[in-house]
Amino acid sequence: MKHIKHLKKWLVWTFATATFSAFAQSVTLEQSQCRPEVIKRPTVVGMAVTGELSGFDPCHPSVSFKIPAARADSKKPPLLIAVHGGGGRADAEAITNAFFASGMATLIFDAYKHNGVPPRTGNAYRQMMLYKVALQAYQWALTRQDVDVQRIYLYGISNGASVVLNLAAVVDPQHVKGVFSEAPTPVGMGYPWEIQVPVRIAFGKEDDLGARVGQRRWMISDPCRFTLKIADAPNGTADNCSQASPSGTMLTTIQWAEKVQPQHNAKLEIQYFDEVAHGAFLGPLKVQTAQQFAASKGFQMPADMGWSEGGTPAGQQALLRSALQFFGVTPLR
Repeated sequence: MKHIKHLKKWLVWTFATATFSAFAQSVTLEQSQCRPEVIKRPTVVGMAVTGELSGFDPCHPSVSFKIPAARADSKKPPLLIAVHGGGGRADAEAITNAFFASGMATLIFDAYKHNGVPPRTGNAYRQMMLYKVALQAYQWALTRQDVDVQRIYLYGISNGASVVLNLAAVVDPQHVKGVFSEAPTPVGMGYPWEIQVPVRIAFGKEDDLGARVGQRRWMISDPCRFTLKIADAPNGTADNCSQASPSGTMLTTIQWAEKVQPQHNAKLEIQYFDEVAHGAFLGPLKVQTAQQFAASKGFQMPADMGWSEGGTPAGQQALLRSALQFFGVTPLR
């Protein structure tokens, strides 16, 4: 947990006049707003998840919905919906706190805990769970009277970054004004052929997680059999490259970005950040192979795969500034 303490210290320093505790206003929901009926209990078989998946219950213990203190101009705050990666809600917690400290309402959840499933499943199954919960979280957010529902933003990391790219194809541009995707992967549910809202993809220049040693995450192109066409997901790369059509290899993120069709004058851009690996806000920058990472945890992984994580304070600040600028938010002073 040392990296979490390191990051919290950095965030407090960055927003020295706006500590999280001073602004924290977690919203208490009435019982009538709870949706326990959407919670299901799928089964894990190896790396797969089978059975009906859970939707979004705003009263689930893993959900945190916070609204900043009332503004002097009485305007409702924009809302940031965070979609975590393979490690669960903790993946996105620190940067979500930074968005909150900057004056945004925030909604964060854990899709794995919604389903009662451990995170150690295949990417496709992680993204299946994330997509269903995140889509319903967005739909629930549209009913809120205490946030500006015409200024909703989505942020996703790793598996969650791939999910928010797919959500960019189905959300209403009248409500969602931008999607920030940090370190997505084509492995899982694939990418959509269209986007309805502006998208900014962020990669750390040291991010080699899941890539061959010497390559970077934006170069990943695995066999099609590692992609799964997910029900209710938008049309995309999985239509012709998935377990159902296993021959060939998937497009890299860069190749997909060259083919995607923005709608409604939406734009897609990709930025690269110095001194950042996978998950800028997971802790200090640690350059390592998958084998080295696994050895530290007591299990085995391939020696020819990268697994670098975290970022330096300068790299973290640069990525955070990029996200806030994209969201049109000025940090509170």
